[in-house]
Amino acid sequence: MANGTAVPEEIYDNEILARFVVFNRWIRSDNTVRSDAFIPYSLTELSVTRHIGLSLEQLWAIGRNVVVERALLLHGRADINVSIVKGQELSVHPASLAENPNHANIKGWPPSKSEQKIKALEIAKTAIFSRHIICGGICAFYLLEIAVSYVNIL
Repeated sequence: MANGTAVPEEIYDNEILARFVVFNRWIRSDNTVRSDAFIPYSLTELSVTRHIGLSLEQLWAIGRNVVVERALLLHGRADINVSIVKGQELSVHPASLAENPNHANIKGWPPSKSEQKIKALEIAKTAIFSRHIICGGICAFYLLEIAVSYVNIL
């Protein structure tokens, strides 16, 4: 955890997990989450971050680090409950990383993409999307360019 205490190994059914939304196509125009956000694609594990012990700012900071490492844009996060994941006969396992002690993996996905899609649809139905309003260095760069252009006009 960011506050220096250890993240509990046991993951409780009432815990909230964040799936960072790194593709705009994962979100519908009404801000609901598409199932694609929860499909493990070529892997059999889906990366998530446990909310436990994190402030919202710490959680967003982890998301910003994820996109920097992968050269993507953070659009937001989809929050889901562990009990929903377990209801799909999947499991959540702690997978602490140096840069994210709250990292976990959702495991137990079937090998077939169509079966994965069915489970992902059920999870996505319950996801709560939070848009990331600070878009990081790219936006800061463009805002700086706009400000400099405005000053030059004056």
